[in-house]
Amino acid sequence: MKSFAIHFLFDLKTGIRDKTLLLMNYIFPLGFYLAMGGIMPQLNPQYKDILIPSMIFFTLLVGTVLGMPNTLVTSRNNGIFRSYKINGIPKFSMLAIPTISTIFHTVIVTIIILISAPTLFDAKLPENIGALALIFATMAIACSGLALLIGMISNNTSVTVIYAQVLFLPSMLIGGLMMPLDSLPKSIKGFSKLLPTTYAMDAFQSLVVQEKSAFKPVYSLSILLATGVLSYLLAAYLFRLDNNNTSKSKSAFIALVAIVPLALGALFL
Repeated sequence: MKSFAIHFLFDLKTGIRDKTLLLMNYIFPLGFYLAMGGIMPQLNPQYKDILIPSMIFFTLLVGTVLGMPNTLVTSRNNGIFRSYKINGIPKFSMLAIPTISTIFHTVIVTIIILISAPTLFDAKLPENIGALALIFATMAIACSGLALLIGMISNNTSVTVIYAQVLFLPSMLIGGLMMPLDSLPKSIKGFSKLLPTTYAMDAFQSLVVQEKSAFKPVYSLSILLATGVLSYLLAAYLFRLDNNNTSKSKSAFIALVAIVPLALGALFL
């Protein structure tokens, strides 16, 4: 346990000292939050009601999906994972440490947004913080799990960028962060149900704002949780110390199983 704590503290400091991780964990999310807080309420005054949750979930997406996979791939390709293995560090720690530290940084940014948004942008502060914390936790599980999985199936950082953008860009455009699900064309709504942010924002609408939502919150939270758990299990199964110890029995296509909960949501909700 002591070695786990030392490893965690080291990784936590790396998230601040490393310029790329600092950008993904703090500079980019906070910069985008300030920009959207200044622009979007002028274009759509109702955006103030969803400014806080949308920027919180945006921060989660950036820190996990855009930030974590490159770190994992770099650690594997530079022999860091193999060095960890030689020194007795288990696979669980190699996967858990970057996940926990990334979520920790996200929590810090979330607190900054919660404190500053009502003052800076007259944003509506969520009354039910407990419900928001529950949605945040399930969204964090889903996003970090998918990020781990992207890191496990990518052989280089160029590939991680492609995989990450496949999830990140649609989430930004049609995942409920910029506009509500009801305002989307019917042809796009089905595709938006493949995105974790759609279920997070819909659960926020139901549990925190206590207004009518597209899905029952228990369905939304269950889909997020199931996606995350499946992704964790698949990431552990597909874990590699380097790019040379590949196995035909561990095809990267098995990673698609992680999106089964999202696909079921798109089909039946």
